[in-house]
Amino acid sequence: MARSRASLLPAAAAAATLLGLLGQLTFLAPSTPSLGRRSHSSVVRNSGGDSVPTGLVYPSPEEKVKTREADGITLFSTHAWKDDMTAILPATKKLDHAPVMIGVAADSGCGKSTFLRRVLGALGTDVKPGHTAIGDMLTVICLDDYHINDRAGRKATGQSALDARENDFALMGAQIEALKQGKAVYKPIYNHDTGFKDPPELIEPNKVFVVEGLHPIYDTKARSQLDMSLYIDIVNEVKFAWKVKRDVAERGWTEEQVQAEILRSVPLRFLF
Repeated sequence: MARSRASLLPAAAAAATLLGLLGQLTFLAPSTPSLGRRSHSSVVRNSGGDSVPTGLVYPSPEEKVKTREADGITLFSTHAWKDDMTAILPATKKLDHAPVMIGVAADSGCGKSTFLRRVLGALGTDVKPGHTAIGDMLTVICLDDYHINDRAGRKATGQSALDARENDFALMGAQIEALKQGKAVYKPIYNHDTGFKDPPELIEPNKVFVVEGLHPIYDTKARSQLDMSLYIDIVNEVKFAWKVKRDVAERGWTEEQVQAEILRSVPLRFLF
C-alpha cells in the first residue's frame, strides 16, 4: 500500500538530518569531541547484564541439539536465546507509517558506530539505556549482533566476522523485514567487551532505523528492506590505525591481537 507524502514527513526529516550529518566526515574520527548537548558516553552501547559464554560453537553436534525453530525461523543456540523468546512478536506500540530503513556499510574500524552514536547526541535525542542505541525517533542496530559465534567460537572455526558463514543472514533479514512491517523482535547481542553472545534484547518499532555493520547490503532480503544505503570507504592505513586504537582501548585486545585479526581477514575484504 502506498504511503502518503504527509505521513512520511517526520521520518523523512529525521533521515534528511542523518544524511546531512553524514556529510560532516569529521564525526568519524575517534578523537573528535562529542557534539550536541549530550555527552558521548550517554549513547555508548552498554554491555549486557549477565555476560557469560554459551560454550557452543556453530556448527557442532552440541550446538545442533540445542538449536530450535520457531515460526519457521532457526534460533541458533549460540545466540543465547531464553526459552520464552521468539525472533518476531507483536509490537506494544504502533506507528502511523512504516519506518524509514537506512543501511550503513563499512569495514571494521571505519567509525560506523562512533559516527552514529554521535548523530544521536547531536540530535539531542533521549537514548534509552541498553546495548542498542534507541532514541526518540531513531534506533541504531549494529549488525555485529548477528555473528553466529562468539569470539572463542570464531577462533575455533578459524573464520573472521567478515566471513559470510559467521553471520546469521536468515535471522537478520527476517528481523529487518519485521521491523519494517512495524513488528517487534528479540535481537541477538554480540558483546564486544567480553566477546560473548548475551541474551537477545527486545527492539520495538521506531520512526527511523539505521542498520550498520559489515554486511547490511550483502544479503538480498535485508537489502530489499532498505529505503537508502550508504557505504563508507576509508583508506586502509587510516582504517586499520583506527581499528587498533579502538580495539585496544575499548575491547581489551592487545595491538598484536588486532594486527593478527586484520591480517587474517584481509583476503575476505576484497569480496565485499
